[in-house]
Amino acid sequence: MNPKPLRVVCLFGTGIIFDKTLSVLLEKNVNVVGVVNANKHQNGVDFSYLKIAGKKHGYGRVFLQVLGRIYYKIFNSQKDRQIFNQIYRESEIQNILKKHTYLTHQTEDYGKPETMAFIQNLQPDLILVHSGYWVGKKVRNIVNGRVIGGHPGITPDYRGVHSPFWAIFNGEPEKVGYSVFWLDSGVDTGDILYQSSVPIENGDSYFTLSWKGMVGIAENQARIIKEMESGLEPKSRKVGEVDDSTNYTHPTIFQYWKYRKIQKEVR
Repeated sequence: MNPKPLRVVCLFGTGIIFDKTLSVLLEKNVNVVGVVNANKHQNGVDFSYLKIAGKKHGYGRVFLQVLGRIYYKIFNSQKDRQIFNQIYRESEIQNILKKHTYLTHQTEDYGKPETMAFIQNLQPDLILVHSGYWVGKKVRNIVNGRVIGGHPGITPDYRGVHSPFWAIFNGEPEKVGYSVFWLDSGVDTGDILYQSSVPIENGDSYFTLSWKGMVGIAENQARIIKEMESGLEPKSRKVGEVDDSTNYTHPTIFQYWKYRKIQKEVR
């Protein structure tokens, strides 16, 4: 007898990166019954992040982070775009999505009543998350905490933003990789289902290494779900107490200069 497919609802952001994750899941025959796309910028540019980050880290630091991002883009955007287009082949991705049927819902917050109702009505067995937005306890409880997430970094050592950058900056290039985990109430702190390194290739940047990690995450999320359908309960590794210092933020322009001074291999 064929195993009963798990009903999976995906919580995504918006854009081709998230479409790629969905295409990988569908190609691996994951039973995606619904997709929720969150976008807090629907009504224009949202500068709330800068305000929040300024209060938390100081506006001087945030200013240096913005300068670092501008400097990076000036020298790297064209090279990154070439690799991005190789990883995220839009026509191929859209062709895959067109072959499958699933319900969709747009929101600004996964916890909005109408969004939670959409998820509940699909009667999911599992929720899969690829998003920069928060997934609260009420949403996680819809599936009794059976929520699979991922992060393009080796958790819990490298959580938060731009994990490949910080692994290399700290002299640990072997920790450039990705993690699949049970999503919990922390930032990339869940019990680990799978981890792998990402090989550093000629021309890579810390952005391209994250993109490659995201594809690896989707492939292994799909594998784990299919194994669950066959009756194998996934083994996870407990994380335990996590140091706040491993939740990294954006590098400043000075940190990026130091990063390029200590190594030349990864842009």
